Amino acid sequence: MGFIDDVSAQPAVLRELVSAYRGTLAADLDRAAGLVAAAQDQPLVVTGMGSSLSAGRTLDRSTRQVILEDAGELLHYGIGAAAAAGAVIAVSQSGRSYETVAVVERLRALGAQAPVIAVCNDPASPLAGMADVALPMLAGTEANVATKTYVAAIAVLLMLQRGACDAALASDLLAAAAEMERLNASDAAGEVCRRMAGCRAVVFVGRGPGLGAAAYAALTSKESAAIPTEALAGGAFRHGPMELAGPGAGIVVVAPDGPTSGLATSLAVETAELGSPTWLIGGGVADAGVALPDGLHHTPLAPLPEALAALAAVVPLQHLAAGLARFVGREPGRTLVASKVTDRE
Repeated sequence: MGFIDDVSAQPAVLRELVSAYRGTLAADLDRAAGLVAAAQDQPLVVTGMGSSLSAGRTLDRSTRQVILEDAGELLHYGIGAAAAAGAVIAVSQSGRSYETVAVVERLRALGAQAPVIAVCNDPASPLAGMADVALPMLAGTEANVATKTYVAAIAVLLMLQRGACDAALASDLLAAAAEMERLNASDAAGEVCRRMAGCRAVVFVGRGPGLGAAAYAALTSKESAAIPTEALAGGAFRHGPMELAGPGAGIVVVAPDGPTSGLATSLAVETAELGSPTWLIGGGVADAGVALPDGLHHTPLAPLPEALAALAAVVPLQHLAAGLARFVGREPGRTLVASKVTDRE
């Protein structure tokens, strides 16, 4: 199994998760959701490393404070505040990431009252064993770079925040799986790879759930193609980094349908007009009657809730990472220096 095989398998993972969390795992989900809801007036801390942390950006932050903390930073610069949180959600695909495991160990040593919910792929991992409740990703094995586990982490987090995999969420997840299959069958990334081949850097831009997808894409492209990439919030991009726009920098704007999709569309049009090869994934182009400049490539997304549209958007982003890897002569999804599981700081 290789990187693209894992990408193709993601819709099946979503379908299996829906079935399991509406069936055999429903009681575990209910117990974890009860712990999260018990202290609704206190912040919810989500911690992890890399794409595990990016998955946390999918959570709805409109009714409860959700604090996203890099586990390596939290371990040394905020563990006391985490101990006082309403609950801690620790996300680790392997359940063995050094920093994430160390955060939970430190919380236990401090006698913290905050319950810990682990979201991980291995129910026999150290992280799962230390948690009050462990919610498995059911993603199976991966070739190397996170694909199925990233998608699964988002789905589990959405179920956890909803409190159940109810009929409405199950329907949306299955619709997202169908959209991922459609995007996988298209060659949306092919033309973009040709346009961005030779760019000195690629910047991924998003807001809300789209920022999570952008952060994931930047990391995956670094890991797969070893090219300089960066993920930025749409507002932050305008505050100085807009200077990057031009022929040497590729810009990818992730714009699932939501309150900021219009802002994202305007930004993509502007960077294309400034000369950057630009890819807009989603956005309100058709509805707004926006004329696309020559430098802008547009891939529409099916009408889905914002978080699930952002989830589906990872498929073309993964194909872009694979295409960029091939352009520089690397095997997509294969790291040469970094390891899949980091066992030290």
